Amino acid sequence: MSHNLLYTMLAAVFLLVSGLALALGSWWSRRWSQQGKALSGRLAQIAQMAQQQRSQRPDSLLRSGDTHAPWLRWVLAHAPGAEALRGLLRRAASPHTPAQLMGLTASLGLFGWGLPVGWLKLPWWLALLPAAMAFLAPLLWLMHREKKRRLRFEDQLPEALDFMTCALRAGYGLSVALGMVGDELPEPVGGEFKTCFEQISVGISFEDAMAEMAERIHSNDLNFLVIALNIQRKTGGNLTELLVSLAKTVRERIKLKGKVRVLASEGKLSGVMIGALPFVLGAILSLINPIYMSTLWTTEAGQTLMLVGVVMIALGALWMWKIVQIQV
Repeated sequence: MSHNLLYTMLAAVFLLVSGLALALGSWWSRRWSQQGKALSGRLAQIAQMAQQQRSQRPDSLLRSGDTHAPWLRWVLAHAPGAEALRGLLRRAASPHTPAQLMGLTASLGLFGWGLPVGWLKLPWWLALLPAAMAFLAPLLWLMHREKKRRLRFEDQLPEALDFMTCALRAGYGLSVALGMVGDELPEPVGGEFKTCFEQISVGISFEDAMAEMAERIHSNDLNFLVIALNIQRKTGGNLTELLVSLAKTVRERIKLKGKVRVLASEGKLSGVMIGALPFVLGAILSLINPIYMSTLWTTEAGQTLMLVGVVMIALGALWMWKIVQIQV
């Protein structure tokens, strides 16, 4: 076994073990913490109710745009992660289908692998890194778009709650207040509330419509609203005071998240500068003395150094990113 292949296998094993440890730690925190148990239990009840109502809903109320071939439908139904990909596309409000995204990621991955091998004459194992980056680029862009949309929704949610409070005090019902929010406020909160109001108008229960909106957004603030409204509809109480209190709580959370974002910005900027420094310095040296820098990708020792350096930079960036991700 050559040294390059051995180093590649060791780096891959190390990355897999590190990623598995981070995933298990995050899953353990969400699954077994006291707050996570309470929230997961309540959301599971809401999801179960929504599933029961959805199974009893007439087929005419369901929208189906599935025009794929039978074999492609089978792949999308049985492929691991297909349902999560479909949910990500829905939360990001993307017009693309899972099949289109899978085809795009596969094409970019093959292009990212074939270009270094065919044009730069790099070894096939060294071209796996740009291939992985090209493969993950659409998914990372979707995740960024979903996060940006969710944050914009959370920023608009207090205004929507104030609007609902004013509508309730004026004598309108809760469902009508949802429709007024959808008509008056901009995207994404206006579109989501309008969709919820339209679902209620065609016969879907209030609990199911709110649960589906929470599933489309994946926001803790919206989950609080859904749970509070469902409890209030069953037990009664002053709805306007509930909405006012919830709007105040959401605004305080937004302020606290802003303070945390400001305090963590220094660490993020440091990580970006440190991670980009080797590549910027390498590009400058390549322009000044190309023959001197070409040793990195033309010799076995240089390729090994590049692989080890990229792996260490990726691990350091992942570790710094994990440090600055503070949950509020």
